[in-house]
Amino acid sequence: MNTKQILLGFLPWIAFSAISTRVGPGAVGMAALVALVLAAALVARTVARGESVKLIEITAVATFAVMGAWALVEPASDAFLAYYGRGVAALVLAVVIALSLAGTSFTEQYARESTPREYWDSPRFHAINRRISAAWAGAVAVMGVGHLLSGVIAANAAQYGGYLAFDPFDLVLNWLVPGLLILLTVRYTRRVVAESTGHTAAQVTR
Repeated sequence: MNTKQILLGFLPWIAFSAISTRVGPGAVGMAALVALVLAAALVARTVARGESVKLIEITAVATFAVMGAWALVEPASDAFLAYYGRGVAALVLAVVIALSLAGTSFTEQYARESTPREYWDSPRFHAINRRISAAWAGAVAVMGVGHLLSGVIAANAAQYGGYLAFDPFDLVLNWLVPGLLILLTVRYTRRVVAESTGHTAAQVTR
């Protein structure tokens, strides 16, 4: 499984978070548009490579299309989305990944690209990908909660004029914690894949 391809799918969320966080209210529509363009580009890239469109790519297109339309149609929502849009978007993705556990799990789409077709329907293949996808769902959910907490702090700081008091929380909750969670989840993914590969190789040599 190529974890770089999984991380590439998070680019729309990263772009939206960076623009809406740094620019703030007034830029949510632009941030959503940039994220939507990136998501559409990822879908086009996947199709051009002859691969199946990934769940995270479809979710990004839908999420940021709705969020962008909301910001443009209802300007009064701009401040709300600037503070809480990151958290809402992350939680939507976490829910979608969690729901995928009931069928073709989030990471299984990536795993199939480097796994022989005869293994795709095996219970072990499904079980391994459910484990990995569950870890990603949990990590993204924690990120979403952190983004929402950061939004509450930012909104309170803006209300009372204490903008500088928000900066450390922005750094920790919007960037350091998500970065650490992604790093840990990528390592977990690689470890589980390595263990499963070793187990399969051992069975073949018996």
